[in-house]
Amino acid sequence: MNEKVLKVLNNNADYYPTNLEKKFPHILEKIIIMWDSSEFDTCLNKFMLDTRDHARQGFPPEIATEILRLSMLHSKQFGTKTSNSWIDSSDIRVE
Repeated sequence: MNEKVLKVLNNNADYYPTNLEKKFPHILEKIIIMWDSSEFDTCLNKFMLDTRDHARQGFPPEIATEILRLSMLHSKQFGTKTSNSWIDSSDIRVE
């Protein structure tokens, strides 16, 4: 496990995005870089709402789930409500 990733997760391995790290390490790296930034939600929106090519398939469900969990954990850590338009956070809990 990557120490930088664990650090932003407050050393909670339960939230570790193993699939994202294996299949899309460049995206995980960008998420970790942006973690403390006010642009975090904008960064995630760009990943999840790609408008570049209509032929794109999007992320596999397990990757999208890990990104969603990271978004929710980020909101919980920083005491903010997520502003990502690609989710409805009213019925999602991060425990």
